[in-house]
Amino acid sequence: MDPISLILQFLIFTLLAGLIAAAAMDGAMCLISRTGFTNGTMTTALGSLFTRSMETANVVGWFIHGVSGVLFAMIYTLLFMAFGLENGLACLAAGLGIGFLHGIVVSIMLVMVVSEHHPIEHFRNAGMQVGLAHLAGHLAYGAVVGAVIGISGFVGRVAGM
Repeated sequence: MDPISLILQFLIFTLLAGLIAAAAMDGAMCLISRTGFTNGTMTTALGSLFTRSMETANVVGWFIHGVSGVLFAMIYTLLFMAFGLENGLACLAAGLGIGFLHGIVVSIMLVMVVSEHHPIEHFRNAGMQVGLAHLAGHLAYGAVVGAVIGISGFVGRVAGM
């Protein structure tokens, strides 16, 4: 596989995986939020960090989360490649594992650092529920990145070079 084709496939598959996985994470966390388990949606909390307003936060939050989803899909895919994962099931399992670790780190940071400095008082009391919701969201994200990259066969083609 020539280098341009390799880079182009990497960009296309990680773009798709990242956007689909970010949407799955948003969906999972939105469902959790609707149960009353947490005090708001992740995209609103994320966007309002920058806009300092809940009214204008969603579009900014969705944009930031979409871009972050693609960038992290690139990192996950590079890890899949580094570990030599060649089939869909291995990528799915690794995606769940990386998503779990990623979720633990984000959950701890949100609960212990970010929430107390959030500009909107509504989001300053992030407790264990918020951490668990983010962990669940990151598990969904990792599973979807792993599934999309695994189904694409990209890592296996790179390994077979």
